[in-house]
Amino acid sequence: MLITCNSILKLQHLEKMKVVAGKGGMNKVIRWIHVVENPQVSEWVKGGELLFITGLVIKDDVNTLLQLVKDLIDRDLSGLVINTGPYITETPKEVKELADKFDFPIFELPFEVKLIDVTQSICRAIFMNKVEKESMDSFMKEIIFGESTFTDEILNRASFYGYNSSKNYCALVVDIDDFRNFIRDKKITDEEAIIEIKQNIEQIILNVMNKWRKKILYVMQRDSIILMMPVREWNNNYDTIESIAEDIIKGVKEKFNDLTVSIGIGCKFNELKDFKKSVDQAQKALKIVKVCGEKSSVKKYSKVGIYRMFFQMDNQEEMKEIYHETLDKLIEYDEKSESDLFKTLEAYVAEGANLGRAAEKLFIHRNTMKYRMNKMEEILKCDLKDINTLLEFAEAIKIGKFLNYI
Repeated sequence: MLITCNSILKLQHLEKMKVVAGKGGMNKVIRWIHVVENPQVSEWVKGGELLFITGLVIKDDVNTLLQLVKDLIDRDLSGLVINTGPYITETPKEVKELADKFDFPIFELPFEVKLIDVTQSICRAIFMNKVEKESMDSFMKEIIFGESTFTDEILNRASFYGYNSSKNYCALVVDIDDFRNFIRDKKITDEEAIIEIKQNIEQIILNVMNKWRKKILYVMQRDSIILMMPVREWNNNYDTIESIAEDIIKGVKEKFNDLTVSIGIGCKFNELKDFKKSVDQAQKALKIVKVCGEKSSVKKYSKVGIYRMFFQMDNQEEMKEIYHETLDKLIEYDEKSESDLFKTLEAYVAEGANLGRAAEKLFIHRNTMKYRMNKMEEILKCDLKDINTLLEFAEAIKIGKFLNYI
């Protein structure tokens, strides 16, 4: 069970703790807790923590408390517990309004409740959840990368982690875009800092899943997080899956200014043994995102079109021949003349043979586009208004992307 702002209210010794603001964020996951008094705490936290204060330093200084809450929201903490009593009698109205605006949970805990009992109870729950997570990681890797025989024992283990054999599922693979280049450009060499980035993305995913009330199984693998997500009726729910994926992408963008993720979605399955296949499909969908040079993108395997055929071809020689036979003359002309006819053709095909839109995409005048069209038809000896010809060029361009020629 994930430890969230909502779930801790059910723990022992927390019976008297109540939510006074930010109820919209009660599904936030709690990674750890801190008990502090110094309002300059933001530099010591990493995100995902639940913070406890007694108000010994802040007391009745509303502005200082407001600034603390602003800092905690900016640092993506999961919530704040105010130990109400002699120093802070109740949460100020201004603080509640700020917390409500940003769905940042604020709790009040009566001063007579022993803080040590409360914090130990939460820490114990977090520790038990960590043990369960490590066990689930091992299980997920076994069914994805191993050669498991799906016996009753395996199915029982899956049920223990939340798998429901009566439901349909699909695989989502959340991959960090160009992560190696990101850590190189940022000069990040500390392994702990790299792990922290991945954990922050993990928490964003878990918060989104809690928001959508999705009970998932997941595992982190290199720069990706692989999820097994329940779905309802496929036709009605597919847009919901995409909305969840877009929420994850949005959450990462908000947390990191220049780091993005892309998400591949595999096809539906209703037997655990087919999860591996759905993961493979999601990873293939992600490959298409990469070969097309996209970022912050959601791609369903069912929508990758002709690329699905490419994955099934063991021998790529035929694809190479199609690519070279169709496009070499234009590529050679560009190399000799230092022109951009290939990019012009690519834009023309991408814009559905709409000359005006292709010109806008290339930032060139319509007459320049017409001239280039005539030149391409002359070099390729074809009619670029013919639908069959365009399909051949579209296929060849996709092959080039798939083979990393483009």
